[in-house]
Amino acid sequence: MDLEPGAPSPGFRTAMAASYDAVALRREAMGEAPWRWSIAEAFLALMRAEGRATLLEIGAGVGYTSRWFADRGIAVVATDLSPEQVALCRAKGLDAHTRDMYDLGFSPGTFDAVWAMNCIHHVPNRDLPRVLDHIRDVLVPGGLCYLGVWGGRDLEGSDPDDEYPPPRFFSFRSDDTLVRAVEGVFEVETFDTFVPEDDPDPDGLHMQSLVVRRPGP
Repeated sequence: MDLEPGAPSPGFRTAMAASYDAVALRREAMGEAPWRWSIAEAFLALMRAEGRATLLEIGAGVGYTSRWFADRGIAVVATDLSPEQVALCRAKGLDAHTRDMYDLGFSPGTFDAVWAMNCIHHVPNRDLPRVLDHIRDVLVPGGLCYLGVWGGRDLEGSDPDDEYPPPRFFSFRSDDTLVRAVEGVFEVETFDTFVPEDDPDPDGLHMQSLVVRRPGP
């Protein structure tokens, strides 16, 4: 992915929704990458150990992960920027809403846990503190959050050759940059990096995987 560095356009969130609307059926046919399920298993085990029963998924896509948690007894709410993907979530029987990370639309302290896989890399650096604040605020004090994202170097911009038209905006972050940003809002419990064997990134990025907690009792 060769990004053209620069700030996002004023309407980049609307364009992002259109990008994912255009590929919703393709993403439905793809399913989820197998490497994600071991992470979900570990997070579910942590939720159960702490007696946590409600989960908000941000950037739920077509709903495979939300459905997985729901099938295991968790009360899940799925959100995504793309109306077409939200419709596919609802077709799976999920409570799903068209929302973006800038305005999640839930009262403070609504959820025991949040799951956010591969979504905050669409948030420019200038907006990341605001978005992380919104994620924190929907959690109960002491609530858990999983953040997973591609990264490993500091670069933000749009890819003119993006296979999802119109081109999406990305903000990739080095490990240090990401951890510093997250530590300003959450308590970081674990931080790991890895390259999925069955899903390597062609541009040499790695997965950044964090379990964090809203400060509180």
